[in-house]
Amino acid sequence: MMNLFNKGRVETFSDGIFAIIITLLVLEIKVPYVANDHSAAELYKAILGMLPKILGWMLSFFTIAVIWVNHHRLFKQFRNLDNGIFWWNAVLLLWASFIPFPTALLGDYPSNPFSLIFYGLIMALMAASFSFMRFYVLRKPDLLDESVDIDSFRTGSRMSIVFGPAMYLSGIAVSFIHPYLAFAIYLGIPIYFIFSENKAAKQL
Repeated sequence: MMNLFNKGRVETFSDGIFAIIITLLVLEIKVPYVANDHSAAELYKAILGMLPKILGWMLSFFTIAVIWVNHHRLFKQFRNLDNGIFWWNAVLLLWASFIPFPTALLGDYPSNPFSLIFYGLIMALMAASFSFMRFYVLRKPDLLDESVDIDSFRTGSRMSIVFGPAMYLSGIAVSFIHPYLAFAIYLGIPIYFIFSENKAAKQL
């Protein structure tokens, strides 16, 4: 007999984790120290030096927002949650909850290729968790809601590989050429999903 989980409780637990992750992201941005607290020039220079951390925070903030939206849309398609979905969801939350660390690393060492590689690796593992969850459900279509078109779900699962782990792995590859190219790819992923979501909403 299939062991089922309460869908509402799992979604509430996941939402709480996402809220904590976004909170942890901003905690890495601390007020800079300046020797002369009356010097506007020194404070301006110190804040300017924090720009990589701020950009890293913005990148991960919007990425987490996209993860939450995709998570919400995916769970709406599930009729029931079994052990497999629960634990793939736990793996997704595992990698997502680790995102503040590579984000902080990226902010402190923006021109270091390894910080871009490490960031992309964690994001690729997080994105792969989504894909594995989808392919797991494809093996058990009874877990899907009756309104879900199985062919569309299968196509979306394949595309999740392309616009998820594959894109982050391409960012890792180009980080060896120039760090800014990798950052552009990492930034392009949430931008793509944000605009594709807006386009889909207008068609409804």
